[in-house]
Amino acid sequence: MAQLSVHELVQAMQCMPVGVTIIDSALTMRFWNDAFCRLLNFTADVMRPGVTLPDLFYFNARRGEFGPGDPERQVEERIQLSKQFQPHHFTRTRPDGTVLDITGSVIHDENGEAQGFVTIYQNVTLEHQHEQRLLAANQELQIAYDDLKQAQIGYAEMEEDRRRYYQLAARDPLTGLFTRYYMEDAAARMIELHEREESARLALLLFDIDHFKDINDACGHLSGDVVLRRVGQLLGGLSRRADVAVRYGGDEFAIFQSGVSANDCLAFAERFREAVQALRFDGNLAGRRLSISAGVAEHRIGESMNDLIERADAALYVAKRAGRNCSRKAP
Repeated sequence: MAQLSVHELVQAMQCMPVGVTIIDSALTMRFWNDAFCRLLNFTADVMRPGVTLPDLFYFNARRGEFGPGDPERQVEERIQLSKQFQPHHFTRTRPDGTVLDITGSVIHDENGEAQGFVTIYQNVTLEHQHEQRLLAANQELQIAYDDLKQAQIGYAEMEEDRRRYYQLAARDPLTGLFTRYYMEDAAARMIELHEREESARLALLLFDIDHFKDINDACGHLSGDVVLRRVGQLLGGLSRRADVAVRYGGDEFAIFQSGVSANDCLAFAERFREAVQALRFDGNLAGRRLSISAGVAEHRIGESMNDLIERADAALYVAKRAGRNCSRKAP
């Protein structure tokens, strides 16, 4: 098979999804592909024939790519590092949040002398975000573990709980609240604790947003998502660390409160209802006022989680029949 021509090699590198640059020993840019320009937002007037690496350093420093500091010093430090012609690999976060993985390899001649280097630029923003979400989830799980430990659940059970929470715990991506899947496991533990110790009371608040379908129909689903996000953030902000606040499904939310009676939970429901009414929006939602209907039930010894939820749900429908924008307690 015949060797590829220089033109064919250039065309191949232009088709690559990653950024590629080749720089000579004088730090002059000898080659760059279109992907490199897109990743770094370099326009044609910047990437002109004869442009040097220091030129790009100065351009980046002036537009704030290197963060706060003296641009001259930032550029000089990078020029001196480049002149060492050492292999390098690092990640860099751009001001717009894009995370780049950058790998540079030295080009040597037949005598082993450095002639420049070739550098690969990859957009790893999604991978970085996923890693950050995993770290945040681990922190949340550690907090949950500490809270459960303070509730005096046995050490052996705690170890088993922590392993299971690491596997099962999940957050709703829109609201930041726990998912229904997480709730089923966490609430079961809270009920188990109440069954062992009657003084460890447990109450459930279940609510949904009044006329939420009308908001979706009139303003669109994106605006509906804004409403769900704001309500979820409000619920998360007003709940205690020991509470389990959940996006139960659609526009329905739940919060399990340990050490709380039905009357205490009802008082919380009313405070939260008033806080929801005080929310203000702009854009398509400007002038919209929200309200919720809520049902509260306190766990009874011997009662299953499904039965507890059904009683709270029945109280919720009593609130709806009473005209909405109110809270009701299950008998």
